[in-house]
Amino acid sequence: MMHLWRWLVDGGYTMAALCVVSTVLCFLVLERLLATGAQIRSVRAGGAAPPGRSAADWAGLRRMGLIRACIVVAPLLGLLGTVAGIIQTFEGILCGGYVTEMSRGIHKALHTTQYGLAVAAAGLLAEQVLLRRIRKLTCLRRAAGGGAEGDG
Repeated sequence: MMHLWRWLVDGGYTMAALCVVSTVLCFLVLERLLATGAQIRSVRAGGAAPPGRSAADWAGLRRMGLIRACIVVAPLLGLLGTVAGIIQTFEGILCGGYVTEMSRGIHKALHTTQYGLAVAAAGLLAEQVLLRRIRKLTCLRRAAGGGAEGDG
């Protein structure tokens, strides 16, 4: 556990922002997986759109824009961490070229880039799974004759 904490702290403020983005992304993907799964089961059981549900929610599209935003922001935050790490490396060079200072900056730069890309890659895979489930839900609704209920 201490190793994980050190890993997060080494990335600086950018790593904290990446952790927030990845947590939000995980929550949104899990929520959408559960929601679309329930909707698919409902359609298969012959149910219609529950009252009070918006068309976007019933279509499975709710929060997909926010998921996409998290996927796009993650590598940008990683790049921001890269720039911060390179600045730290140059500051180490200006202060006399101490190897430890320079290596900390390079470590921070590569570390945040790696995490940002990993979050984005996992997010893209999850988004594709969700989009496939939404297509499946749409096809099931059309086959059940409920295509017009939630499209309004």
